[in-house]
Amino acid sequence: MDLANFLREHLHLCCCATALFIAAAAFPYLVPKPAVKPLQNSFLVLAFPLVGVSAALDAITDIAGGKVNIHVLMALAAFASVFMGNALEGGLLLAMFNLAHIAEEFFTSRSMIDVKELKENYPDSALVLNLDDDNLPNVSDLSYRSIPVHDVEVGSYILVTTGEAVPVDCEVFHGSATITIEHLTGEIKPLEAKAGDRIPGGARNLDGRMIVKVLKTWKESTLSRIVQLTEEAQLNKPKLQRWLDEFGEQYSKVVVVLSVAIAVLGPFLFKWPFISTAVCRGSIYRALGLMVAASPCALAVAPLAYATAVSSCARKGILLKGGQVLDALASCHTVAFDKTGTLTTGGLMFKAIEPIYGHIIGNKKTNFTSCCVPNCEVEALAVAAAMEKGTTHPIGRAVVDHSIGKDLPSVSVESFEYFPGKGLIATLNTA
Repeated sequence: MDLANFLREHLHLCCCATALFIAAAAFPYLVPKPAVKPLQNSFLVLAFPLVGVSAALDAITDIAGGKVNIHVLMALAAFASVFMGNALEGGLLLAMFNLAHIAEEFFTSRSMIDVKELKENYPDSALVLNLDDDNLPNVSDLSYRSIPVHDVEVGSYILVTTGEAVPVDCEVFHGSATITIEHLTGEIKPLEAKAGDRIPGGARNLDGRMIVKVLKTWKESTLSRIVQLTEEAQLNKPKLQRWLDEFGEQYSKVVVVLSVAIAVLGPFLFKWPFISTAVCRGSIYRALGLMVAASPCALAVAPLAYATAVSSCARKGILLKGGQVLDALASCHTVAFDKTGTLTTGGLMFKAIEPIYGHIIGNKKTNFTSCCVPNCEVEALAVAAAMEKGTTHPIGRAVVDHSIGKDLPSVSVESFEYFPGKGLIATLNTA
């Protein structure tokens, strides 16, 4: 079936076949009459295999498996058109069906970007420490080995360094760090993880170094279950498509049975010849005609409407987990929104600088005047941006982003030391 999949899934081949069929249909209006048939036949011989091979192989596979569905009926109708002398119409039918299939696959894949992003946040391997018991040796003496995440066992100890994602649900055993779980919850605010805290699989370590104890296996961890549920939701077919599958199978069987009955019983009931003659159409021709007329072209491409709608919503930033969501929205009366990342961007934005002693502070007992110069806010922003360039903290990123494009004094950092969850110390050169 590799050839069938290749021909069906390659858009340029299907488009090429469609172009050849359309050109063949236009020949009667563009070329002299004697040249029409030879040119049409030449183009049909080139185009038909590009769409017919995949349809024929798929139909044979389904029939061999005892399935007679819309896909089988479409293929039989197309090939019946060839035997009736209408190969052009049959080829266009197959080209339309293949294009609809390719478009549905394309639009559906556009809606699965979120699953891909989730999987990208999941490490393929974990650094498992070689510990015999819960007693932690000197940090400099730690030895570890890299193993696939699905082989990590409950109770193992894993080393998670800066920038890495936590592979499975775990508990901090030693060390501390700032972590983010924004791709799981939508909340961009970082969390401080210290010994005894539980961390979901997929959380990203922004700074620091932690040794964590595994609480759940890879399949039972939070991110793995989210990916699995999301993929299952996207595979669920919408109500219309489920109905079409059920109806289409029964409908196709009825059409095939009626066609066979007309071909076999026609000569006995209606005195038709089996093979067409100059006087009367044969029963086989009439049976093929019924199959072509009953071919459910519109039903076969109906699911494309769902795929197009899901893709259109994705381009506007609205992620639907599948076509069944549209069915639910049709009868929906109340909508509940998650705020962060849905109604708001979820990102932190720099708003203003408020110097501690930036203005005169006075009351009945004191009248303290600030020692800050008028441009202290500018200098403060320059110093803060220079120091935060070396961090991954969301607040630090907001400060650095705000400083871009500003006319700030030149500040260079000579030395830098970061304390996860507490702050940082730097030696600056403002000369």
